Amino acid sequence: MKNSKKPSNSSSRPALTSGQAAAHCQVSTPTLKSWIREGRLHAFRTPGGHVRIAVEDFQRFLKKHRMPAYPLPAAPEGVLIVDDEPQMVDMLVDFLTSHPRGFKIETATDGYEALIKLGSLRPALVILDVMMPKLDGIEVCRHLKTNSETRAIKILGITGYPHMVPGLLVAGADACLAKPLALDSLDRELARLLAPSGGA
Repeated sequence: MKNSKKPSNSSSRPALTSGQAAAHCQVSTPTLKSWIREGRLHAFRTPGGHVRIAVEDFQRFLKKHRMPAYPLPAAPEGVLIVDDEPQMVDMLVDFLTSHPRGFKIETATDGYEALIKLGSLRPALVILDVMMPKLDGIEVCRHLKTNSETRAIKILGITGYPHMVPGLLVAGADACLAKPLALDSLDRELARLLAPSGGA
């Protein structure tokens, strides 16, 4: 696919699926994909192979061809993934990168690194493994929920140890999912926790 090279930091850029872009242009998805192949519209592929069009590139395309501008989305919501398993981190990054909401993604491999990053980051959500070296997820959760500056951050715990779930919820986690993760369950929790009502 022409012009499919992933731009730097593309995972943090708001992006559209080819179907969303086609609907805005009132053309079929195959027609829009032909524009991408011909180099008329820039696109990139996610690590999972999904075609995405950065909103800023789409806006330039629309302006050039005198089409109505695409409604500007809100700033991307931040998600911090905290897990010491590289395969789990890669799977979550792939899923969130290809998500239509256009999340801004950061990662940490243990609790200490997470707290260091949270000293400057204020993500909307932390996806937090329970069993990790140095500082486990329960301690990280307790720290975030007892600090007035980070208390509002939503925490989604993930664990392969069901007996750890009650401790994580008592520490303040907003929800917890069992490993191996079911992506449809993850998507439902994202929608619930990041809803304007705050996941109530």
